[in-house]
Amino acid sequence: MSIAYINGEYYNLEDAKVSTFDRGFLFGDGVYEVIYIKNGGIYQFDEHLDRYFDSAKGLMLENYPGYDELKELSEELMNKSEINEGLIYFQVTRGIAPRQHDFPKNANPTIFAYIIPTYVEPEEEERRRTKGVKTILVPDERWDRCYIKTINLIPNCIYKEKAKQEGAFEAIQVHETAGVTEGTSTSIFGIKDGVLYTAPEGKRVLPGVTRKTVLMLAREVGIPYEEVFLTKEELLNCDEVFLSSTSCRVMPINQIDMMSFEVSKYEITFMLQEKLDEYIEKNTKR
Repeated sequence: MSIAYINGEYYNLEDAKVSTFDRGFLFGDGVYEVIYIKNGGIYQFDEHLDRYFDSAKGLMLENYPGYDELKELSEELMNKSEINEGLIYFQVTRGIAPRQHDFPKNANPTIFAYIIPTYVEPEEEERRRTKGVKTILVPDERWDRCYIKTINLIPNCIYKEKAKQEGAFEAIQVHETAGVTEGTSTSIFGIKDGVLYTAPEGKRVLPGVTRKTVLMLAREVGIPYEEVFLTKEELLNCDEVFLSSTSCRVMPINQIDMMSFEVSKYEITFMLQEKLDEYIEKNTKR
């Protein structure tokens, strides 16, 4: 059963509500995380919390909940819902205050969280993981603080919708001066001549938790990698291309705009996919 939490109270998910004067509702003034649950275990909780703390500081939040509170909350959501495989979403906003642009003083943050089971048709999931997915290229028009995981996601939403309308799974964003940055909700990787490439962390890219794990696994198996911005032309010239995220894990890309890739010839992508699956299983097994 899907359960929600708001400021100390638990609800059925469909009954959860926040104030119309919450700054998350009015301004997108908040941060969030999405955490994977498998085998009844919480996967990479510490890594997500590290990013959450960085985001909260970057957004100048005050009085935001700490590690112990959010860990207890996550475990309670799992216990109440009896969900052993799914996603926990939590967001923290600056709280309820009169609508004005400057930050309110001494506002209490709004803590909202919920848990849901994940389910993708097994045949569809297998097709995506083995045959790959279609993507499109779009301009990166976001602000210069992409390292903050803010709930204000309109640019991402616009281009995710554009991808959907064009029958694609994801939109790959290309900054006019930097180059290829990331997907609307994923990290992007290219492989050329055995070298793995992905955009560096910084103001243009969210520090993806799965991205970091993929790079760690690449080091372990001896795959060389470089954290650099690829040009659009360099990305299209790669031998293999894949995306990663908490929910997608490692997923091959078979098409970018009109350029097709022979996923059947991919080797490194599927090696990393297998290594990540093993890593997740090892770190969630009870």
